[in-house]
Amino acid sequence: MPKTESSPEPLLPAVRHQRIIELLAQTEYVTIADIRNATGASLATTQRDLARLATTGALARVRGGATRAQPPRGEARLLAACLTRVRHALDRHDLTTAENALHQALDACARLRRG
Repeated sequence: MPKTESSPEPLLPAVRHQRIIELLAQTEYVTIADIRNATGASLATTQRDLARLATTGALARVRGGATRAQPPRGEARLLAACLTRVRHALDRHDLTTAENALHQALDACARLRRG
């Protein structure tokens, strides 16, 4: 069926995701209705977009919408400490310690992304 003037072209997922992130940059909380108005997406598509963005850590889902993601402070400190240990171990040419600290840093990154 051909598109008419009243049915605009659907946005690509990347464009919808960017619009959602831009909405959250303007305000701390957006509703599903706000997102649907900004993207023109269906309810199901909006929910899929929110799920995807939450999985990547770009936002936090809440009932009826989304908020900006807040990384856990403890994990961020752990990541910084691991990276410091990597640097010091490399300065000492201690590759075993550097490798272990890198593994810990990667685990901390994964936990931060899951948020």
